Amino acid sequence: MTTKSQILLATIILWAPAALAVTIANDGKPAVVIVLADDPISAEETAARELADYLGKVTGGTFPIVSESKLQGPKPAVYVGPTSFAKGQGLDPADWGAERWAMRTVGGSLILVGGRPRGTLYAVYHLLEDIVGVRWWNPFEEHVPQRPTLEIGPVDGGGQPTFCYRDIHRLYANDGGRFAARNRINGKGFGAIDPAYGCGVYYGPPGGVHTFYRYIPPKDHFDEHPEWFSLIGDKRSTDRAQLCLTNGELRGVVVEKLKAYIGRAREDAKRAGRPAPVDFDISQNDWGGMCQCEACQAIAKAESSESGPLLDFLNHVADAVRDEYPEIRINTLAYQMTEEPPRSIRPRDNVIPRLCDTHANLLRPITHPDNRPFAERVASWGDISKQLRIWDY
Repeated sequence: MTTKSQILLATIILWAPAALAVTIANDGKPAVVIVLADDPISAEETAARELADYLGKVTGGTFPIVSESKLQGPKPAVYVGPTSFAKGQGLDPADWGAERWAMRTVGGSLILVGGRPRGTLYAVYHLLEDIVGVRWWNPFEEHVPQRPTLEIGPVDGGGQPTFCYRDIHRLYANDGGRFAARNRINGKGFGAIDPAYGCGVYYGPPGGVHTFYRYIPPKDHFDEHPEWFSLIGDKRSTDRAQLCLTNGELRGVVVEKLKAYIGRAREDAKRAGRPAPVDFDISQNDWGGMCQCEACQAIAKAESSESGPLLDFLNHVADAVRDEYPEIRINTLAYQMTEEPPRSIRPRDNVIPRLCDTHANLLRPITHPDNRPFAERVASWGDISKQLRIWDY
């Protein structure tokens, strides 16, 4: 199945004999020191600690961590993060993506480096899992091999995750995102992973899903503006209903509220010491009740789906914020009555549909005849969307 969607990123992992193997420990005695860049971010400090901890568990030794500027004399080392040594070997992650990583043996040393904020963590975890043999079965259980004498390499490779957004919703142990990072998961429900584990992808306020009434609370607006809410039968309603997505005044209010949420999110992120979110959700409530007014239904009928008026509305919002906030991505739902893609309306590049699998047989692969309708939706949404996310139950 091919689509125009950029849901996938290339992955490159190469192991090549670029240098001699690196001796990490001999009979339980460390043979290297762990060297951290002089200006590490929190996630890179975590990477060095995790490396020292697990190499200690594996070999029985105690591995010191030193800053690069305090390294005394040339000696075998594991260089963690954007060190001068790594840059001198052509591994400068300044322009790498947030999750690209690399490892390379050079002489008697090993480089583990990646883009900020998560790439160096991934380099360490790939080393520990793919080469050393550590396994994290769940947040509470692990397997650590016993190898008092440990050699690495020669290696020269790297890569980045295939999917740009990866999340197991709510499968965490209140560990700040440690288990997520160890498994290269970059989402934590809708909230942020701790900066110590690279933050990851998270949603700005007011929330990550079903946000119509968070933007326009009925208790605050219905009495004065009933026309902002769904026309059901012959009257406006907020009871298990939605918004009137073609109302021009409502659109303007949602744009201003989104801008306010972006500003608030940036202030919150600065206080928390993490990158500001770029994903903001504007999506339907978790029930039916789409607006039946003439304007909304004209679009829905022309597009053969309620996704038509939804995308028409979101494209307006996306256009209104793009120049001021070009990095912001507006997420929404292709869910229940909006699962079918529209005939002609196309989501803007800064609008990301999240297609929900509400009917597939989870015991069968997507290629099974039972799941053909969902497979066709994935292909159709992928053909019209620059980016596509999947909510798989």
